[in-house]
Order: sequence, then structure tokens, then C-alpha cells
Amino acid sequence: MVQATKEDRVIGPPGTGKTTFLTRVIGHNAQEYGSDNVIAISHTRAAAAELAGRNTPIPRGNIGTMHSFAFQAIGTPPLAEDGEHLREFVEAHPQWNLSAIADPEDIAFTVGGTEADRSQQEYQRCRNLETPRQAWPASAMEFASDWEDYKKQTGTIDFTDMIELAIADTDSPLQDPAVMIADECQDTSRLQWRLLTRWAERCEKFVTAGDPDQSIFRWAGADVNYFAENRPMRQKVLEQSYRVPRAVHALAMEWIEQATDREAVSYLARNEDGSVLRINATHKYPEPLLDVIEQAEADGKTVMIQATCGYMLRPTIEVLKREGIPFANPWRVKQASGWNPLAPRGERSTVSALQAFLKPHLHGALWTKAEAEQWLSALKGVLAHGCKKRFSENVQDNWTPEEVLDKITEYLSDPEDVGRIIAPPPDCLDWFEAHLLASKQHPAEYPLHVARKRGVPCLQQDPRVYIGTCHSFKGAEADINIVFPDLSYQGYSEWQGPGRNDVVRLFYVAITRTKETLYLGSASNGMGVWS
Repeated sequence: MVQATKEDRVIGPPGTGKTTFLTRVIGHNAQEYGSDNVIAISHTRAAAAELAGRNTPIPRGNIGTMHSFAFQAIGTPPLAEDGEHLREFVEAHPQWNLSAIADPEDIAFTVGGTEADRSQQEYQRCRNLETPRQAWPASAMEFASDWEDYKKQTGTIDFTDMIELAIADTDSPLQDPAVMIADECQDTSRLQWRLLTRWAERCEKFVTAGDPDQSIFRWAGADVNYFAENRPMRQKVLEQSYRVPRAVHALAMEWIEQATDREAVSYLARNEDGSVLRINATHKYPEPLLDVIEQAEADGKTVMIQATCGYMLRPTIEVLKREGIPFANPWRVKQASGWNPLAPRGERSTVSALQAFLKPHLHGALWTKAEAEQWLSALKGVLAHGCKKRFSENVQDNWTPEEVLDKITEYLSDPEDVGRIIAPPPDCLDWFEAHLLASKQHPAEYPLHVARKRGVPCLQQDPRVYIGTCHSFKGAEADINIVFPDLSYQGYSEWQGPGRNDVVRLFYVAITRTKETLYLGSASNGMGVWS
């Protein structure tokens, strides 16, 4: 049954500037109702951070995820899903060996995680879909028995409890806003919709934004049917894409029309031809990608490489590392060593130490005391015995870089090393590598190889090659986009059965990351959505 809702709805297909539009909506309502009376809710921390970074004219505390608003509204009780409690739970129940996956967004189509992870996922999914408990699968019921007993004993809650408790115990967020704006609503679960609509009753305006065609989190409880079942008071479609060119748009529309549960909206291509090409590269044999990547690098273009599962990217990562090509995934910074191996991870990380060491060649300046200590901490046998401590104690923070270098020279085990330290690459790189601590040698291999092959400045430049799963790139874009068509066994079962529409939407999202040229990779086996 279709029902009307107290809602102004914005539909934003790929590349139509939905975030920019919402920023204007927030600004307009902040002027009308006052900045403190407007809140903006997003589905993920990354999306909330993007809104906050647009100089949105409301307090930073008025922008956040639904869980963060719910958590504050119920009084911030202790969490069962923090590291300490998860470890305690697993110790007490070793059969539930949860891996605490940092970025579980792509688990629906992967073979990653443990059976316990999948049981926990199904437990949370059933709750978010508000599935009657008697209809839960056995694995979810078994996990629920131990997990809920543990939460009761420890007085803790999990993330789904935040939403359930906020529905039961609150009428609004702490801000008691006049205007509530919710983004990425295609990823909102049935349970979360219930909280939003409850809170909206106290608001003068309730604005939602999303795109059902980009709903790719059904495995987590996302309710794409809400849009069809609930009609807003007003609806605006942002129909003009500023990203997707004509050739890619034509393929994307042909592709998404396979979904049997969608409602078509007006969506126009960017006024550029663009191109769609096939490439004889598979996720197991990615070498043909090198010519594309090298040409894009020469042209100053960005390249995105996508697969449905993280394990399918390993051969490509090996090739990129072998060739010394810098790569990253700025949308999944927590995937540090896998997708962001050149990203500094704290002052004591190997990459940070190498960047500090190379300051004379990156910035044309010698080191401060703190910078010298940073790279010296990664090395062995450089200073004479006991001199690391003496350096730390005797060198003052306000010393000039020249004074710092003089003290390093004084404390060196081999006085001739001072020339090697400040020698131009690759000599200084060879010296640095020869003195690395054993624990630093492996993580230093790739950044050192990049510095030797591509030049020292590459270590501080943002990589133009992006790598990640299709889920990880939602909201992202690149000039050149390469998509592998393979699915895991689980994903292919969905494609052949009840989850076909979800797979269609996943590849629609993957395809529409393209600004110029889309390369369709080849299937490595019989489980590709195209051959």
C-alpha cells in the first residue's frame, strides 16, 4: 500500500551534484530557521564529513550519522562493539570468532570474514529489516542467544540497539531541530526509516535525499522499497549529470533497466561523448591494464580499478607494486596496508619515517629535532651506542636544522655517513634501506621502490590510481574507470537468483563512477556478469 509522508524528497542520480544541492538546502533553511535549528543526517561518517567540509552553515555537531545522533539522544551508553568488549566476548565464546572487519560494506559479495561474521551480519540485517524473530535463520538465532546474553551481563548495547532504543525512548535528537535533512536514504533500513519518521513528526521540515538505483546495501538491511511505498509531499529530481558522458550513460541506463523493482526518473548525460571500451584484462591477469595506467599517468588523468571483492584486487596490487606505481583508495583510508600503502599512519610508521628522512629532497630543507628523531627511530646502527638517548636529551626543540645536523654528525657511528644521509637519490635511499630495523624492512619495500622508479616526490603526491571494491567507491569518481565483471560464488548465486537486482545496482554504481572512459574488464571464469 502506498502512503503519503511528511517529506520533501530529492532524487540524485550519479554525478548530479546532490551534495552541492543539499548544501544549498541546508544554507537556505539555516537562514530561515537559524543554524542551531537544522541538522543534517548522513548514512556514513565519510558522507557526513564531506557535508561538513563544504562549509555548511550549521554547527559541526549538527552534522553526523543517524547512529551518532541516536547514540547522543539515548545518553551514550557503553558499546558492546568496541575493541575491548568484542575481545572479551570472543574469549568467552570462541565459536564466535568475530574478525571486527573495519570496512564490512563489501561483505555481501565476498568470501571474506568468518562464519561468525556472517552470522552477526544476518542477525543485524534481520533486526534492521524488522523481520519477525521466528523467521530468522538458525545462525542468526544462535548468535543472538550468546550476544544478547553478553550485552545484558555487561550493560552494553550494539549499533542496532542505538536505533531501537532511540525509537522507544526519544521523540527527537538532542538538538530538537525544526528542520531535519537526511542524505543517502536509499541505504536506510526499515528500522532506521521508523526512527527518521518518528523524529520528523516534531520537525517543521523533513528533507530526504537519495537514489534508489544506487541502493547497494540490502545485505545490511537497506530498504529500497520505501521510496515506492511512501510518496513525499514534494519530489525534486536532479536530472543533469555533471560526471557521466554520453557513451557511459547509455550503457548505464541499458544496464539499470534490468532491475525489475525500479521506478524510472529523468536522468541526462554530461555533454561529452566519452567512450566505453573492452580490455583483455581479468582480475587474475591484470597486466594489460599497465598501458592504460601509464598513458593516464602521462596525461595527468585519474584511474579507478574496481572489483566486487577485495581478494580479486590482489593480483592488480601485486602488479602495481612491481611496477612502482603509486595507488590508494582515499574513500577507504582505514584500508591502510592493503589499499593505501603510501599513506602515513602516525609518526612512527615506516612511510612517515621515510618521508621525514627525504625532507631535504622533498622540500629543500634540513630536519627539525622531531623530524630527525622520526627517521632515526626506524634505523639501527646509525648513531653510536647510547647516542639516540643523548640526541633526544641534548638537542633542543628550538634548534635550527643546521644545529640538528651538526649533532647528528657528532653522534654518528660512521662519520662518513653524513655525506650518505644527504646524498641525492638513489644513494640516500640505499643507505636508508641498509640501516632499517628488521620490523621496518618489509613495509619499506614498496615506498622505496616507488621513490627509486617514479621519483621521490611521488611519496608525497596524491596517487592518481585508485583501487578498491565497487562498494568502496560509492560516491567517488575518476577520469578512467576499469571494472572487472566477476562475482564470488555467493555473489553469483545472488545474480542467478533472488539478489539479481542488487547485483544490477552494484554494477550500475560501478559503471557511473566514470568521467571520461570506461573499460570493461574480461571475466576470469564463468561467474562474470559479462564475458
